[in-house]
Amino acid sequence: MDRAGEEAEILATPATGALLADRRFAALWLNQALGQTAQYALLFTLLLLVLDLTGSSIHMTLLVLSFILPSVLLGMPVGVLLDRWRKESVLLVANVVRAMTCLFFLFFHGDVWIIYGANLVFAAASQFFNPAVVSLIPALVPKGRLINANTLYNFTLMSAQFAGIVFLTPLVLKSADEEGMFILGAAFFTVAAGLTFFLRPGDQARRETRWEGPLFGGIPEDFRASWRALRGDLASVMAMVQLTLSSALVLFFAILIPRYMNDTLDVPADNAAFVFAPTGVGAILGLRLLPWFAQRIGKERVVTAGLGGIGFCLVALALVDPLAALLEGTGVLDPEGVGGLGLLVTLTMFFAFPLGLSYALINAPAQTVLHERAPAEMRGRIFTTQVVSANFFSLLPLLLVGAFTDLLGISLVLIFIALGVSVAGGLNVLVARRSERLAASDASARTISLQAQDGVVPSVDIDTREEAKLE
Repeated sequence: MDRAGEEAEILATPATGALLADRRFAALWLNQALGQTAQYALLFTLLLLVLDLTGSSIHMTLLVLSFILPSVLLGMPVGVLLDRWRKESVLLVANVVRAMTCLFFLFFHGDVWIIYGANLVFAAASQFFNPAVVSLIPALVPKGRLINANTLYNFTLMSAQFAGIVFLTPLVLKSADEEGMFILGAAFFTVAAGLTFFLRPGDQARRETRWEGPLFGGIPEDFRASWRALRGDLASVMAMVQLTLSSALVLFFAILIPRYMNDTLDVPADNAAFVFAPTGVGAILGLRLLPWFAQRIGKERVVTAGLGGIGFCLVALALVDPLAALLEGTGVLDPEGVGGLGLLVTLTMFFAFPLGLSYALINAPAQTVLHERAPAEMRGRIFTTQVVSANFFSLLPLLLVGAFTDLLGISLVLIFIALGVSVAGGLNVLVARRSERLAASDASARTISLQAQDGVVPSVDIDTREEAKLE
């Protein structure tokens, strides 16, 4: 099958149905769906709880830092140990720990410092969970169906974020407060832990190399080996950078959205899930349309379009207040907006849709590249490295974003982030062009080599040789 046919088949229903017909993959998929839905619902609940207890963006930043700090500190050993342990056992222990943490939150959630401490434990368990799920996919799925499985993973991730933040959290908080969310989260993680017993290794997993040395020996050396392998492949480096940026943007949004609700829209922060629901819809639609986009303009241009779209939408959200005043003054839109939501909320929801769609265009292509190119014995380290990189490079901005928001206001902070994303889009274009030139040069060199082996002397114009020397 040619490339166009493969991309058109990525999200075909028969392909997805065939994957889920495998009991082991279906168990992994349900594990991911339950675990990630509960994770995002719990984190959003904690953000709202901390905002209610403190009313401070700085404390919300501290909560997010308590979630990413274990990744920075434990990233190297976690990545190596994932390649040495049975990943099914890792998922079991991670889910049990997270269920117990939810029960701890149930009884001790009145003090922000206790919340930060418990969130460190929850984050450490999650640090093992997510890379283990990603690393297991190639072990359970034949190579011919890997791209289908990878797309389903990203689709489920987007759906889990959407379901956890938009539906589950508001529904539970309005009916049972945060205590109900902690109980439901513990139930989700417990069911996910039970599903790991269906993840018996298949034939492909049994053929993978098993670790027979000391469990904790040579961790730094193994981690450096994965870095060397990663740096040697330009396509993998670009995919890692794109995934890192994508993860960092999620962390920024988690901090800034509640503040945006209060300062710009003058709407209670617990309504953020409804206001930004179009973001989830756009992300899911973008992921469904991704093969169509990639087939026509190429994966590199898809990522560039996604970065440009995010930058535009962030600027639009930052300027939503003057834009609403302009539209109201010219009589283009009614001050009540659509359905009585208000003009500010209506415009925010309008720009939230392309924001989610643009975000989806970044994540899935990069994830596919790493799945295809990561060596089997390094998958745990490669995917953990991506998480660590995202959290490490986000650490300083996250430390400052709360203070900058308090000092400069939410609108200016969004504009600065938009500028950073736009710069990343420009760099992506430059690197993609350089990669294309290198690929073309390698193809030309191989052609000349084959001609020489066949006794054919390629004709080279003298002027061309002189230009090559000057370059």
